[in-house]
Amino acid sequence: MSFFSSDIGVAIAWICTVGGFLYAFLQKKENSTLKLQLHQTQELVFSLQNSLNSMGDDSSQNLVNQSGGKNVYTKTNTGGMTINM
Repeated sequence: MSFFSSDIGVAIAWICTVGGFLYAFLQKKENSTLKLQLHQTQELVFSLQNSLNSMGDDSSQNLVNQSGGKNVYTKTNTGGMTINM
């Protein structure tokens, strides 16, 4: 316990505190840069989708509507066997 109240212990604690603050500050700056890049990418995708929709002669062909349930084959395992499909 005397180490934490010594001059070297206080100096190490101060260095760790300042280092932690600088690390958090740099991570926040990097995160804001990534958010900006994500926003720009989303805008690009939106504009590409709009241009693709406007290029088609018949836009109804681009839409797929499914009525009913999923088209998934399922089988109940009654014999205790492992069935990999």
